[in-house]
Amino acid sequence: MKKEMLCGLIAGLMLWATLPVSHTPYALSETAFAQQTIASDAKTDFLQIGFALMKENIGLISIGAADNSILKALGEPEKKSTARIWAADGMEHQRWYYQTKGIELDMVRKESNQAVNMIIIKNPCDYKTQRGIQIGSSDTEVKNAYKNEINPQDSKPHAITVAGTVYGGIIFGLTNGFVTSIFIGAATE
Repeated sequence: MKKEMLCGLIAGLMLWATLPVSHTPYALSETAFAQQTIASDAKTDFLQIGFALMKENIGLISIGAADNSILKALGEPEKKSTARIWAADGMEHQRWYYQTKGIELDMVRKESNQAVNMIIIKNPCDYKTQRGIQIGSSDTEVKNAYKNEINPQDSKPHAITVAGTVYGGIIFGLTNGFVTSIFIGAATE
């Protein structure tokens, strides 16, 4: 009996090893993997979902966009913070403030250039996420647009709705049931 079970296990492993790579979850795009994870009975991997969501554009801005593309799209920021090295990641960070546009960007230095690391939009910014959520959208609209990505453990009713995690994803700040801020990135390390 034990010998038969061992032979069956070995045969199963050999069969699995011969499958094409495209049948493994690692060959899927991050978005497809997130959707597959949600559809399965396995525990939802909100971190993986959050990293996929961080690839969404919001208006003219995306995580990883180079400083020159931001300057072309938005112009010079009205204010910049002092550049500082963060202990959490050892990288140089600087905040760019576009107050009259309702946009704040965390920029990180990558060699001689800077790139967008985090995005915060508030009123009067009218940019939308790729799923149509903007400042003034209702919490119900957020939950419908991101229903499969909402993390109930990180979200706080009537305050924030988190798609992904606080370690990476989109965080919708709420007041009286309506979106007052949208944050894309990692809110904590």
